[in-house]
Amino acid sequence: MVQLVLLAAKFLFLLVLYLFVFMVVRAISRDIRHVSLAAAPPPDPVGWGGPAGLPSPVEGGHRAWVLSVRESPMLEVGRALNLPVGSRLVIGRAPDAGLQLLDTFVSSRHAVVDSTPDGLVVEDLGSTNGTLVRGEPLTGPVLVGDGDQVAIGDTVFVVEAR
Repeated sequence: MVQLVLLAAKFLFLLVLYLFVFMVVRAISRDIRHVSLAAAPPPDPVGWGGPAGLPSPVEGGHRAWVLSVRESPMLEVGRALNLPVGSRLVIGRAPDAGLQLLDTFVSSRHAVVDSTPDGLVVEDLGSTNGTLVRGEPLTGPVLVGDGDQVAIGDTVFVVEAR
C-alpha cells in the first residue's frame, strides 16, 4: 500500500513539474511574440524635463502631465518625464519602448500611458507581473490624475499636473 502511495506522489510531482515548465515557456514565448509584433515604428519621443525636471511649455492651454520617479533602482529619483496631451508612451524592456526599464519584473512591452486633458490613461499590455495603480493591479485602462502612483516592476512613478 505504501508503495502505491509513493508511486502516486511521484506522478503528482512530475505533473506539477511539467505544469511549471509549461508556464515558464508560455511566459517567455509571450514576451518574444510581443517583441516581434512591435515592428511598427517607435512611439513619438517623450522627453525628460530639463535639469530641474521642469516640463516644456504646453501649447493650446492644456495641462502638462508629468511622471516623476519616486522609487527606482535604475532611474534617478525625482526625475520628471513630460507627457504632453495627446502623447502615448510605451513602457517596457524592449529597445523600441518609449521608456525602457531594464528590470527583470518588467515585460518587453509592459504598459502604455496615454495623455489626455483629464489625466493619464494607464493600461497594462498583458505583462507577466502586472501594473499597479494606487496599489491595486490593473484589470483594464484606468484614468489617473495628480498625486496617483503607478508601479511598474521595481519603479514607482507619481503623476503630477503642471
